[in-house]
Amino acid sequence: MSNEPVESRILALADNITAKNFLKNLLEGEGYAFTGRDDPKNITDDLIKNKIELLIIDFETANIVETCKKIRTNFALRHIPIIVLVSKVHTIQRIKCIYAGADDYVEKPIEAGELLTRIKANLWRANRDLDANPLTHLPGNVTILKELDEKLKNKEVFCVGYADLDKFKEYNDYYGFEWGDKVIQYTASVISDSIIELGTPGDFLGHIGGDDFLFITNWESVKAISEKVIAVFDKNINAFYKDDDLKKGYIIVKNREGKVTATSILSISIGIATNKFRKFTHVGQIIQTATELKGYAKTFSKSIYTIDKRI
Repeated sequence: MSNEPVESRILALADNITAKNFLKNLLEGEGYAFTGRDDPKNITDDLIKNKIELLIIDFETANIVETCKKIRTNFALRHIPIIVLVSKVHTIQRIKCIYAGADDYVEKPIEAGELLTRIKANLWRANRDLDANPLTHLPGNVTILKELDEKLKNKEVFCVGYADLDKFKEYNDYYGFEWGDKVIQYTASVISDSIIELGTPGDFLGHIGGDDFLFITNWESVKAISEKVIAVFDKNINAFYKDDDLKKGYIIVKNREGKVTATSILSISIGIATNKFRKFTHVGQIIQTATELKGYAKTFSKSIYTIDKRI
């Protein structure tokens, strides 16, 4: 048995029982934690729930290209390596899988040593490059800066939304870190779902840290996404409060200055920077502008977004 830690969790999506049993015996024998599935329907939920670190897909599984695309549109799953098992004769389909988001492929019939080598190499690369927030699994600051730099280099017209929760520190102090973490995860899912529904495949969502998020989209989508985020956030945030506090409409807690004060229900502020009306020459300008607009939005004491239209 290898020294590979058992927490290296691998999910195999295969509708062939023989192939699935082969992978199960091979991977568990090497110390990996194995999960098998034969239906791609709930694959994204399975990957997140089981904290999967690598996905193997047997090419005989239906809708493999669509499955890869679906996984790659989920911001929390973009870092998970996907290895496709494919027959030599399926050259075109193999290429389609790579373009759809697969990281690697192994030709069938499977040679155990080659598959294990590819698995270890992909896990190593993923761990090396991983810049994900441990709470939301969204890309962190290193990836955020890279994405912004790419947008500048490509001379694209884009919008950057900086989302931040209002009065979150007071909420976190009052309800505790466990509830605070749930609110952050909820916020991440609201923004992610809104971008997936209303944005484009090239959009991006990152987690700066704490209750701060940054997303990148286009001019045509940014208003609809921001409005959706605010509407959904405000509609469901009450679920993270106790009934007595909701009846009052506030919580009593010390603010950042140490003064006891009545703090209202959480809201979300979004500052949006864009190069549609003016040119940015470096990433720092983008972040500074988005930060300023987010700060302005927070003065309204309600969920709101503000867009920079200065020339």
